[in-house]
Amino acid sequence: MTDSRQPARHLAERLEHDAAKYPEERAEILIEAAGQWSRAGEPDRALRIYDGVIASEEGEDAEFAAAEKISLLTDLGRTDEAEAEIIRLGRAHVHPGPAQLIAEFLEEQGRLEEALTWFNIACRDLMTDDGELGEAKLFYRPELRGRQRVRQAMGLPPDALDLHTEDEQAEMTELLERAAAPSRPSAGSFFVRSDVERAFAEGLVQGMALTDTSAYFRDVERGWRTSSDQIGGSRLRILPTTVDDLLKYASDHDRDPKDQETRADHLMDRITEGAPTLDWPPERNAPCWCDSGRKYKKCCGSPTAR
Repeated sequence: MTDSRQPARHLAERLEHDAAKYPEERAEILIEAAGQWSRAGEPDRALRIYDGVIASEEGEDAEFAAAEKISLLTDLGRTDEAEAEIIRLGRAHVHPGPAQLIAEFLEEQGRLEEALTWFNIACRDLMTDDGELGEAKLFYRPELRGRQRVRQAMGLPPDALDLHTEDEQAEMTELLERAAAPSRPSAGSFFVRSDVERAFAEGLVQGMALTDTSAYFRDVERGWRTSSDQIGGSRLRILPTTVDDLLKYASDHDRDPKDQETRADHLMDRITEGAPTLDWPPERNAPCWCDSGRKYKKCCGSPTAR
C-alpha cells in the first residue's frame, strides 16, 4: 500500500468504529467508510460494506449504497454485475437522491435514454401520471437540471418541468443579484491542502475536533452547505488561503489571526483585491474544490459527505 493511501485507510477504520458508536447514522457512516476503503486500494472490502448495508437497511440508505456499488463495480470493469444491480434497483420504488446518482452515472456513460428514465424516476414526485407538472409548489432541485440537460442533449423540446427549471434558475439568479451586498459577497475561505496540518498546529482552525485533512475538508463542505441552505441555495465564491498569507495580513493590520473577524476581513479584502477564487459548489463531474484530484461528486460532493 502506498503512503498516499494510508490516510484513507485510517479514516475508513475510524469510520467503521464510529458506525458502531452511532447506530442512528450507521448506514451513512458505513457508506462513507466504503468509499475510503476504495480509495485505500481495497475495493473488495468496500463492496462487502455496500452489500452489508443493502442487506441490513431499507429505503434510501440501501439505495445510496447500491448506487455507490454500481459506480465502483464499473470502475473495476465488472460491468455485468453493475448492470444487474441497476436492473434490481429499477424494480423498486427508488428515492429521488439515489435515482439521481444512477441517472448521472448513465449520463456520464452516454446512455441518454436510460439516464432520462432515471431522472424521471428522481422527479417522479413532481409529475402527475400523464407526465405534466403537479400542483404542489416546486423548488429548485438538481435532478431537475439533470433531466433538462439530458433532454436537451437528446434534442427533445422543453416540457413543463424543463420550463419550470428555467424559471427557477432565472428567479434564483435574480434573487442572488438583488441580495448580494457589494462589500460582503456570499463567500468563504479554506486552507489549501498543503497547509491544513499547519493551520491546526497554529490554532487557526476553530470548532473542529478532528485534525486530519480529510475531516477538515468534509467539515468545511458541510458548513458551506448549511450556510447555503440558510440563505436560499446561494452559490459561494471560495478563496484558497495559505497560512502565511493569513498571518501576514494579521500582522500588517495588528490583528489576531485566530479571530474569526480577522479571517472574514482577510477574505473580503483579498476578494476586493482580485485574488483568484473558485465557484462553489462545482459541477458534479468537475474536479473537487479541495484539490484531492477526484471529481466533486466522488469527493466533497458525495451524498455521504453531506
